[in-house]
Amino acid sequence: MIRFISLWIALVFSVSNGFSLTKLEGDLNGVGYIVDVPDDPSGNVMFIARGFRPEFFPVSAVYEVGTGFYQRMLADGWTIASSAFRSNDWVVASGAEDIIALRAFVDAEVHPIRSSILYGETMGGGVAVWLAENHPELFDGVLCLGAHLFPEPGTSDSLAGRVSSVFNMKPQLPVVFLANGEEMQSARVYLEGVNGVSHVPATYYVERTGHVNVNSSERLAAMRGLLNWMAGERMESVKDGTILMSPGSVAARGPMVAAANIRLLRPLYGNIYTTFVASDLEALGIELSDSFQIQHRNQLHPITYAQAYSDVPYGAWVAFIDPEGYVQVSRNYANAADTLGAEVGDPLIFLRVD
Repeated sequence: MIRFISLWIALVFSVSNGFSLTKLEGDLNGVGYIVDVPDDPSGNVMFIARGFRPEFFPVSAVYEVGTGFYQRMLADGWTIASSAFRSNDWVVASGAEDIIALRAFVDAEVHPIRSSILYGETMGGGVAVWLAENHPELFDGVLCLGAHLFPEPGTSDSLAGRVSSVFNMKPQLPVVFLANGEEMQSARVYLEGVNGVSHVPATYYVERTGHVNVNSSERLAAMRGLLNWMAGERMESVKDGTILMSPGSVAARGPMVAAANIRLLRPLYGNIYTTFVASDLEALGIELSDSFQIQHRNQLHPITYAQAYSDVPYGAWVAFIDPEGYVQVSRNYANAADTLGAEVGDPLIFLRVD
């Protein structure tokens, strides 16, 4: 029996699309959760199975509620429920138990569930697939972003190219894999072992490098495909899910300097999403692999223009074009926002270094 702990905080927030939601925060048997409920909930619930986080990160259910994907789901009446999981260890089956407990809580204490889907990122994609295999009676569909279905990284089996033994490769629900670059590999290996099921997973592939590097439009398109499949429409087995975004420049630019603003900060990780775009870097004569400087208030840091976090050493500053078409400013395995004391709306300055 699930024991509900009444560490429950209910707050009402106004969000960027002009609607409000009630945010419930608490824990179930010591596992933290966040449940965001729109003013006029449809009864549909999306459960987030988060990705793996390093051991030094706080154990948290926080997710990027301010991004376009989640905002659109909330605006359409979806309740969003996120579990912290019980630790930052590599969890699949135990993480699934936390999602099951959260589902029971939402159904009993928040509102009756009409339909429920799982949204899993990387390790959380494995949690979602495991639930599709073992508890299809609780959910109606699964969307996995960059699902990691191999054994835990760093173990002796992690490089064997085989799906983890925790999976039986017999999903009983519609499952959509959405991934970019090499992160589609585990889904392809999983699909090779799937047979004798009525729902063979579908794949949306995004032609882009980087880690879970897909934009809100691509996520929403894959979600729309999943929902249509759940409603009985035919689903293509493989689909090009790439949607290119090309926002225009709003930066103030000079020969050696450009100024723009922070539009969003990523919770926990501290990544900085700016209003700079690729053409701003081009106007400064900054090309891939070039170093330049970033200024925030009285702080000045060297930064490299690259394609992904891993292109720079641990702790180093990196700038790259995010899937929404803007310049992201980060530190590899460090918190850029905390380092700067940055807040949404703050001005940032890029300085060319000759």
